Amino acid sequence: MSPTRYLSPALLGVLGLVVVSAAPAAEPSLGDAVKTTDSKYLDAPETGMVDESPKIVVGGGEDGLPPLDEEMSFGPLRVTLTYVEVEPEEAPEVPADALPAEAGAMPAETEAGEMPAEEPPVEDIPEEAMLPEETGLGERVYRAPVVTVYFDDPNPPAKPAEAQEPAAGDAPEAEAAAATDIDQNEDQNAPGEDAAEPESAEAQEAAEAQEPAGPRIVATLQGNSGGSADPPVSVQIAELDPSNPYPEVVVSFFTGGAHCCSVTSVITSNADGSEWKTVDVGEFDGGPMVAVDLVGDGHFEFETRDNAFLYAFACYACSEAPLQVLALEDGKMKDVSEDARFKGAHAAWLKTMIVGVPEKEVNGFLAGYVAQKIRLGEGKQAWDLMLKYYDRNTDWGLELCDQDLDDTGECPGETTKVTFPEALERMLNENGYKIGG
Repeated sequence: MSPTRYLSPALLGVLGLVVVSAAPAAEPSLGDAVKTTDSKYLDAPETGMVDESPKIVVGGGEDGLPPLDEEMSFGPLRVTLTYVEVEPEEAPEVPADALPAEAGAMPAETEAGEMPAEEPPVEDIPEEAMLPEETGLGERVYRAPVVTVYFDDPNPPAKPAEAQEPAAGDAPEAEAAAATDIDQNEDQNAPGEDAAEPESAEAQEAAEAQEPAGPRIVATLQGNSGGSADPPVSVQIAELDPSNPYPEVVVSFFTGGAHCCSVTSVITSNADGSEWKTVDVGEFDGGPMVAVDLVGDGHFEFETRDNAFLYAFACYACSEAPLQVLALEDGKMKDVSEDARFKGAHAAWLKTMIVGVPEKEVNGFLAGYVAQKIRLGEGKQAWDLMLKYYDRNTDWGLELCDQDLDDTGECPGETTKVTFPEALERMLNENGYKIGG
């Protein structure tokens, strides 16, 4: 029998080190991988932080406190914010034949031949006991904001020329003509008839009203209540379009609803400032918008996120969206997100995006991340990272329809299930994002 041999403790320790070192290193988390890849953006400076433009930003205050009218002026522009009371939206009336059979039945009898007694009426609440927003029992006041823009043209168009005064050399002829006119008027009045009376005061006032004096109204916009007595609204005077001589007025109303929405418009003049028009910016996720000077050149733009990425591959809170920059140029709204002068704004946007990278339901983040990196010219790098970390166990957004969705969001044709990279590539292409190098 051969003797049993034991390995020495020192030799066992060495072998143990060999085994440990041979084990594969743990993969970094998605958050760690992103921060390592984009470490240079962690110190990106903020943009659009300096803003001294005149603005009114109000709404969403305490219930029971009615909002106050506001006003601001800048040069020849004056803007007022007032409110009107509106009726809440009524529920659609249901036809009687669409109701369940029991809906129109008489109340059940409590005793044979007896009907249940009616509840005693509730007495009116004294007016002094009501909150400012209440007009009666169970009634609430809903208000809609109204924005009016006045323009005091420093070079108003010339009024129609009045009757020219006769020249000095023509005075005798003019006096003779006037005398002839008087004689003819007297002849036309029959005996006993009075001469035509001068215009009444009301007629003179009406004639004067046709010639407005002072600033003229160039726009009036009304939002909705959003189900509130104090709806959020923002109004701003800022230089958006350098092609005309006057600044613009930005008006943004809140429509109400969960994380939705703002409806924004810009009131702008033409090239010589003689005419004004209202340009629709669009409806975007979030509260009322104001324009910001992203580059620091005195010209303002709209900084928002591309709403196409919300809900595309994950829930709203799980979705990230790239920066979208909109600018007013020659009286038209344009998407200028790809303009090289906004690279600093895209870097600052990415910085906020990579601070809190999720570890679950990551596809919603990765879609916006890849798109934002495309804006910075680093799409291929982000695409490779996405291929490594995307969630293969979810099918959110992976069913593609061969036709446009109907009004209810359903596919009227055939659906095809694809992988997340395939669906993302198609979405990026449809929205103008090219992966590149």
